Amino acid sequence: MQELIQGTVDTYYNSDFTDLKRENAAVGHNTQGIAYSKNGAYTRAIAAFSKAIELNPYFAEAYYNRATDSLKEGSYYTAIEDYDKAIEHHPKCPQFYNARGVAYEKYSEILAVLSRHKVAIGLEAKVPKVSTYCGEGHYSEAELCKAVEDYSTAIDLKSDYAEAYSNRGRAHFKKGESGPAIKDYSTAINLESDYTEAYLNLGVVYHSRGEFDAALENYNIAISLVSDLPIAYSHRGAIYLCKGKVKPAIEDYNIVLSFDPDYTEVYYKRGIAWLYASEWKKAKTDLIAAKDMGMAVMQAFHDDYRNVEVFKQETGIRLPEDIAGLLMPQKGLAELEKETRLALALRYYKNGAISTGLAAQLVGISREAFWYLMGDYGISLFELTEDLSAELKNAAKTNYQ
Repeated sequence: MQELIQGTVDTYYNSDFTDLKRENAAVGHNTQGIAYSKNGAYTRAIAAFSKAIELNPYFAEAYYNRATDSLKEGSYYTAIEDYDKAIEHHPKCPQFYNARGVAYEKYSEILAVLSRHKVAIGLEAKVPKVSTYCGEGHYSEAELCKAVEDYSTAIDLKSDYAEAYSNRGRAHFKKGESGPAIKDYSTAINLESDYTEAYLNLGVVYHSRGEFDAALENYNIAISLVSDLPIAYSHRGAIYLCKGKVKPAIEDYNIVLSFDPDYTEVYYKRGIAWLYASEWKKAKTDLIAAKDMGMAVMQAFHDDYRNVEVFKQETGIRLPEDIAGLLMPQKGLAELEKETRLALALRYYKNGAISTGLAAQLVGISREAFWYLMGDYGISLFELTEDLSAELKNAAKTNYQ
């Protein structure tokens, strides 16, 4: 997903706003916000953009910039509201529609996950239907449809908007529409021949269709364009494994981990590759590493192979009991579900999408118990986020009442 660049849209003022002094002050705060954002100080940036909007409530670019930083902070619905305001004041800017489409996509995932696990946050009514697609999980169909509409509007306003075609292709794929996805990615590539992300995502679509040679071709092009892109090697490794080429798969996974030693999913993938090579010790080491880093390895194996017997039928490989125990629940699917919910809760909390309270609800435990689990997975309570600091203060007040 290409990163949105702030401060590149045309500044727009409503003609009814004629206070030049306030207008100039608003521009100054917007410029300050852009500087904060470039340095990663998103909270300060949002405050600066808010001041700009307070001074000039018709300042479309400030709404857009504040929305973009809210999106980075995991405040998806807040971002959508600001993109709405930006579009209201400047309805002919294709970048605004493209950005709102991205926000709808991100929002669709968190809405559907929380709704699926019955987390009571008052958002379930917004999720009438959930769709799935290979390798990514669950998404809100309603929000994805809105994303597609926004990308289409952006394309109508700017017919050579490669990023909007690529983004629409991704949204189509999340809806399970591989044909339109291929068409949109191909259009994006025709418009920009060096569009690495479009090649990568086109490979993912072909991979999901079982068209491994076409997928491999696109992954190779992506790697030729950006040689230090870990996800491209990860995807190519998976293709090699599907084609029975275990050694090249492991080589690609090794490259990924040389770039990013914390790439949790690749430890799992390399662990599975070691199983194909009957390298039990190496497989066990990688699978345990993935589990210790917070990945739901049982769920991943269940999604890929259902169970160890199916794995044996498909590969002819009989797994040792200790490894089979790592990959399949010993107490039924309830434990598998709990492991999955914990992995999701840790993921979304670390990404800033949900609070510790919501994360605890997702796992089905108390907030205090989740705090202890955070420590088990390397999330320190002493490196407090603003969210966690507030929760701790509230908890302390409650204890003294």
